[in-house]
Amino acid sequence: MLGISGETLTALVEAAARAPSGDNCQPWRFLWDGERLRVVFLPDRAESLYDVRNAASWISLGAVLTNLRVAAGHLGLEVAADVFPGDDAPGVVARARLTPARPTDETLWPALDARCVNRRPYRRDPLPTAIRDELQALGASTAGVHLSWIEDPPTKARLAALAACNERILFENRPLHDGLYRWLRWSPAEIQRTGDGMPVESLELWRPERAALRLMGSWLRARLFTALGASRTLPLRSRQVYARSAAIALLTVEGADRTDFVRGGEVLERIWLTATLRNVAFQPITGIIFLLLRLALEQGRGLSVRHQSLVDRVARDLWELFPEVLGQTPVMLFRLGLAPPPTARAPRLPSRRILSIE
Repeated sequence: MLGISGETLTALVEAAARAPSGDNCQPWRFLWDGERLRVVFLPDRAESLYDVRNAASWISLGAVLTNLRVAAGHLGLEVAADVFPGDDAPGVVARARLTPARPTDETLWPALDARCVNRRPYRRDPLPTAIRDELQALGASTAGVHLSWIEDPPTKARLAALAACNERILFENRPLHDGLYRWLRWSPAEIQRTGDGMPVESLELWRPERAALRLMGSWLRARLFTALGASRTLPLRSRQVYARSAAIALLTVEGADRTDFVRGGEVLERIWLTATLRNVAFQPITGIIFLLLRLALEQGRGLSVRHQSLVDRVARDLWELFPEVLGQTPVMLFRLGLAPPPTARAPRLPSRRILSIE
């Protein structure tokens, strides 16, 4: 049995649990047996049309493992992790053996708590060259992972328009619509009670937009607005916000196995934590990427023929913008820039609700 204090164990689990997940669903629980920390996947929490073959969840798992390694190094522990062990209990998707080690000067430790999504409009100023080079080096640090950038305004605007197509499909497809409203949190009391999901304030909406979003929580009303053509205007604001960025970047991996997505998630989290450390705002643009994956991996199952055709057009245009990674698997599209802090941050479940000790 490894002599690890309850305080250290709690710090490790809370650090791992700060990893991003789809809609902040936090589909992870942790088991500690005195030597190994097991990560248990809860598919019911992650269920979404976006989470095709659990790819979004495996990206999140990569971020969980990155956070765990950062925290362990800071706390004087070494991590040896196995991903998708076949000889463990059902639901265990990773296990980490922890051994004492000399504490490392883990520069990313302060960023674990500070990292968050920032959906505000960003300044159009380019990123400082040193920061851009640092992030680019992280994207090239792992074999089979590639980071591509779009920075010139016309191409950035074109890419923003492609990414914003997700908002139209989101309100025209019932599973996607209902999935969004499952995780929206409308009041401080609800946030306190659930400890998960997305505070509506974090969406950075104007007051009329927030009222409209609440109104469209009813699928019948959403269908009515769609029939009146409202869903075609929804992408406009997202398009403008995405374009208001220093850069939009695409992270891809070679292959489409679940371990490829984990590896991509590990690199993505290091990029995000480093951006946070450098006071650079960061917003994942996830929806359109996972729709592309649904088309590529599941032949668009769950999408209407019309939406499949739209996603196919987006895919063809996207690869025109990123020809250097044609044939690779997209992991995440995200935007970066300089901006004020976000209005609200997503909550996290407390360790007492996610950690079990055997």
